[in-house]
Amino acid sequence: MTAPDLVVLGLGPAGRAVAHRAATAGLRVRAFDPAPDARWRRTFGAWSDELPGWLPQSTVAAVSTPKVVARTRHDLRREYAVLDVNALQDALSLDGVQVRAERAGRDGHGTAFVIDARGPAPSDSIAVPRQTAAGVLVPAGAHEELWMDWRPAPGVGEDAAASFLYAVRVSRDAVLLEETCLAGAPALTVDELEARLRARLAARGVAAGALSERVDFPLLATGPRRGRGWCGVGVRGTTLHPATGYSVAGSLGFADVTVAALRDGRNPVSRNALAAHRLRTAGLHALLGMTAEEQREFFEVFFGLPDRHVRAFLASRSAATANAAAMAAAFAAAPWGLRRRLARAVTPRASRRRR
Repeated sequence: MTAPDLVVLGLGPAGRAVAHRAATAGLRVRAFDPAPDARWRRTFGAWSDELPGWLPQSTVAAVSTPKVVARTRHDLRREYAVLDVNALQDALSLDGVQVRAERAGRDGHGTAFVIDARGPAPSDSIAVPRQTAAGVLVPAGAHEELWMDWRPAPGVGEDAAASFLYAVRVSRDAVLLEETCLAGAPALTVDELEARLRARLAARGVAAGALSERVDFPLLATGPRRGRGWCGVGVRGTTLHPATGYSVAGSLGFADVTVAALRDGRNPVSRNALAAHRLRTAGLHALLGMTAEEQREFFEVFFGLPDRHVRAFLASRSAATANAAAMAAAFAAAPWGLRRRLARAVTPRASRRRR
């Protein structure tokens, strides 16, 4: 293979999507990963309208229109898809990609543009906020489908950290029930979440077997998002939403953005994407500063906003101006006590930047 146009570091969902789409578009691609054939195990979900048109329909395992419960019920009026992880990995074939089963850094790749998709650095394991969850599978129909259920689990004290139930269809026959810590520094442990989940399900008369899913990943990574001749993707870039933890739809879409940008001689991570990511990171820090009761109050306000604001902030990719408008709308709709909390979460960071 001649010198590559693009080097991809890491072949998780984000890196593999970029390598696949770039090779399909005719770019010369070299990829590095110490275990390039390792199968993925996590459950991936996304809004159906954000999945790219080139993704085969066979990668979608189930669709539903789950609701949200904060203080009251909210209908999101939006189709949610859970992906067949094996079909997704197989659809992102590496035909035409020169794969090297080894680790590599960002340097030493000549004139090739480098996509850093290696995931979090070991030093990020404790220093950054994380999302954690514990999940079980139950038969379809055994539990109502809810994208977020913020009602507290039985036995959880008022001062305890918040968690919510994620209950979505993952196949024709099964629903995943997952107790989730949206963001914590430190986050609730998987064992703590499993105990809450089993208490919640026992109170609702839902029988559940052994734990089927354990989730623990960072919502941020330290360091820059892009530089001369390289950019990050996934947690190292801007496609992992730091306030929700969603990344797959953003990474799939970013793959095509990368191809277009490289053909135009641009960095795929735009200034607008960096600005939107900073705003979402501010949203993450606002959540970290809230009590469990304040988080429930916040999501009651947020999901009561006009649909355009909810969609803009939850979107895998949206303009910084749309994110700012959504955040301003949430601030304006919040009660005064919650406004003070939101303001404190953002103002100290702004003050430090001015020094």
